[in-house]
Amino acid sequence: MKSNYKLGDLITQRREKYDGTELTICGVTREGFIPPKQKDADTSLYNMFYKKDFVFNPARMELNSIVFNDVYEKAMCSSLYEIFYVSREDLVLPEYLALIVKQDRFVRFCEFQGSGSAREYCRVANISELPLELPPLDVQKRITDHYATLKHRIGLLKQINDNLAA
Repeated sequence: MKSNYKLGDLITQRREKYDGTELTICGVTREGFIPPKQKDADTSLYNMFYKKDFVFNPARMELNSIVFNDVYEKAMCSSLYEIFYVSREDLVLPEYLALIVKQDRFVRFCEFQGSGSAREYCRVANISELPLELPPLDVQKRITDHYATLKHRIGLLKQINDNLAA
């Protein structure tokens, strides 16, 4: 049986400023994390994020610039990015939500919710209104496990192709 929620019922925005420890600095694209564009930025204003957090650029949602952090235990990003995490893991797995935010439906919702004149923004408050129909956790787990298996196999085939091309 599926249950209906709004994204805002399941997530909490993280607002934690950089604490001065040495951390990796990340930018965000639709493909994942990238090195920062500004090398000499004032990092005291940067935000910290953790494993299983979502990091996105609210001014570029039409480009699907959102990343589920399954790489870093702790890292930092520009204060322009917004960060949230799944606070209701009893209802949705973070890995399952990571699949949802990569779907065209999410991008279209963000474009619809966006506001602004010179530069359009879609913030956590906007995406919190996204309606979600969630299957039970065991189904979510099976889906994410199958996806991880396929992703791993595709990576292996890519390695084989690269080796053959070399």
